[in-house]
Amino acid sequence: MTWFFWGVYPYLCIALFFLVPLIRLVYSPFSWSTRASGFFGNKLLGVASLCLHWGLILLLVGHVAGLIGGLLGLESWIRFFYWIGLAGGMLVLAGSSVALVRRMTVPQVRAMSQADDYVVHLFLIPIVALALYQVLVHRIFGVAFTASAWFGSLWRFSPQPELMDGASLISRIHIFLALTFFAYFPFTKLVHFWTYPIRYAARAFQTLRTERFRFLPGREFLWRGDGSWLVYGLGSVAVLFAAAGFLLGSARRSTPAKADEPARDETGARRVLTGYPLYVSQCARCHGMDGRGKGLGADSPTFSTKPRDLAAARYRFVSTGNGVASDEDLARTIRHGLEGSGMPAFPNLADEQVGSLVAHLNALAAEPRRPGESIAVGERPKPTGDSVKRGKELFAQNCVMCHGNEADGKGVEYQKFTDPQGLTVLPANLRDGALKTGRDPRQLFLRVSAGIPGGKDGAYFMPPFQWMPETDRWSIVEYLLDLNAGRSR
Repeated sequence: MTWFFWGVYPYLCIALFFLVPLIRLVYSPFSWSTRASGFFGNKLLGVASLCLHWGLILLLVGHVAGLIGGLLGLESWIRFFYWIGLAGGMLVLAGSSVALVRRMTVPQVRAMSQADDYVVHLFLIPIVALALYQVLVHRIFGVAFTASAWFGSLWRFSPQPELMDGASLISRIHIFLALTFFAYFPFTKLVHFWTYPIRYAARAFQTLRTERFRFLPGREFLWRGDGSWLVYGLGSVAVLFAAAGFLLGSARRSTPAKADEPARDETGARRVLTGYPLYVSQCARCHGMDGRGKGLGADSPTFSTKPRDLAAARYRFVSTGNGVASDEDLARTIRHGLEGSGMPAFPNLADEQVGSLVAHLNALAAEPRRPGESIAVGERPKPTGDSVKRGKELFAQNCVMCHGNEADGKGVEYQKFTDPQGLTVLPANLRDGALKTGRDPRQLFLRVSAGIPGGKDGAYFMPPFQWMPETDRWSIVEYLLDLNAGRSR
């Protein structure tokens, strides 16, 4: 479904957006009308029209800035998009809402309204409301880095649907509705956008925009009739979108690394984003352009913790004996994300893309990582009642001080730990909460064995229990799995 929604469906919408206006102007020119209704409820119309039109102009400018800034990795352009998009979104939401209320409450306007008069607003209101909710309530911003890279790949005619993995659910719904709206756009009265009488401001005093030039063949490119404005308008948009495709992968650091270059997959059939441009697309909105964990969306209340400082390279979920993350640990975190933290999973990235991100993380690190030997994970013993009982005993002896007697993360020392940024790190709720590396038995075994490093001054948030016999560590894992199974029962 990922491929359909972000690799096929956009092309269907784009085709309708560009082709239907041309067909409609040729075969049904007299349907090209705003169907004005200004004689009725005109006080409401004035407010709605001004807010709606100026808001749409601001949103258009803002999204173009966001597209360019996202492709080139220009954070200042994304900030500009934030403010102008916020203003434009509020204006459109207010204008569209007032216009819809007017259509529903003024009898004369309601009588002359057609279905698309309502449907247009039923698209605009949720599209804008979702974006404003995400920015103002969830405080998630910088998705333009992700969406622009995906959009650019469409115009290279080499779509990369996997780039949308980094977008939040609200962002994906917002973009899907916007695509659907653009597909519906040419069937509505909104096509008057393409034939806006721009020459009106500079016309001679007695010159009128007459029907003589409106549908006259042979004058399509003389800037006189609707046809010429439509052709040049659609052409300009197509050129802008094509430029976005050529800009894909153009984000550059001041000191480019080898992994910053776009690459091809194993078959050589598809150009994929890698290295720094991929990092900008998927990671920069939270971790920041420099990896310091201060991106535009870093303060979202939907995150359970602050984004990691990638330059410090203090990673917590490791599989090595010395507490230093290996490349395999970083690759797994990228692929599977961290449950409940706000970091999404990227299961659809190609191996070379994940590898290039790991290489870029290594380049960001202030000091090189030196991981120790990987902890051996043997075959999981068959769980039994005795192993669960043994795990409960070991948990009571070694874990309750932090995780609590009920394994709910409320032990007597549960507020003891701080990270290098001075933030309190709470023990995990092992009974009901989301565990960042999931409840896969192998990952639980590694957490018990390797502990959780990354604390202040090199301290461990959770000590490693590699000294325990392997069977005892598996017993603790079985007890934790039984806790969760009992809750589901």
